[in-house]
Amino acid sequence: MILVTGGSGFVGLNLAEQLLGRGDSVALFSATPAPASAIAELSRLPGKLSVLEGDVSDFAAVSKLFEKLKPQRVIHAAAITAGAERDAREPRRIAQVNLLGTLNVLEAARASGVKRFVHASTGALFGAAGMNAGHPLDEERDRPLPESMYGITKYAAERAVLRLSALWGMDCLVGRLAVVFGRWEYGTGVRDTVSAPTALARMARAGREAVFPRLGETDYIYGPDVASALVALLDAGAPPQRLYHLGTGAPWALPQWCAALAARHPGFRWRESTNAGECNVSVLPSVARTPFSNLRLARDFGWKARHDAASAAADFTAWLGGHHEFC
Repeated sequence: MILVTGGSGFVGLNLAEQLLGRGDSVALFSATPAPASAIAELSRLPGKLSVLEGDVSDFAAVSKLFEKLKPQRVIHAAAITAGAERDAREPRRIAQVNLLGTLNVLEAARASGVKRFVHASTGALFGAAGMNAGHPLDEERDRPLPESMYGITKYAAERAVLRLSALWGMDCLVGRLAVVFGRWEYGTGVRDTVSAPTALARMARAGREAVFPRLGETDYIYGPDVASALVALLDAGAPPQRLYHLGTGAPWALPQWCAALAARHPGFRWRESTNAGECNVSVLPSVARTPFSNLRLARDFGWKARHDAASAAADFTAWLGGHHEFC
């Protein structure tokens, strides 16, 4: 049994799709229900799917979950991805989920004898240190300087996982995610906005003109690719490192994405603008994030992203055509 916390989020659904597709038993645990259409589709895959609702910040509920399921492996992806307004409004709630929720899940995993614990972290924890660094961000050489409550709490959570796993003798790995977009992405209430590439794909399908700020190349990664990287961490026998950057190593800018979308939606019009007032696409992060170095991931697991901007646009466009509720 593999437990995925934050299972109703789009990273969780991408994970479920890949794990169930190869025949695993998967339990999705989340405070909010996943779309019924997603659960129906996932239930038709070869593996066995369980869906349970609960809050990772509730230690009693988390403990009962582990007692009931007795999972052998865990991917912990539950988090609140907050912007500035929510940072100011709900700092305690963000910390309860992102930091204390991680401790709850980790402690319950220890008590249950979980064999492999994978913690999904984020490149957002680099903050200002991750902008315009001039070189791909390395796991050891580059030090985070988180600014948002999301980045601060996620950094604290990943360091806690690494510290406690060493003290407790647990097999834990941390994967820092680049900027994820694509399949199964929708408004969950725990994420303040959908990614710019997904918003643009929806606008292309609707024939709307998109206006967005000039950003430059950013470390985007397609949902199925980040899921396959997390699964590689989950499956690894005895990896030499505990911390991995999960990026493609090949950043691209939004105009490149828009051109790929326009090839499939000829009526799509888009432009960059320096006038924030006329932009109708929210771009997060608001400045280009320096790409991750994925040399460690490639060296230790032989992992390589399947999708660049063009192939992701082709796959995502086709996928949206069969999933209108996500458009």
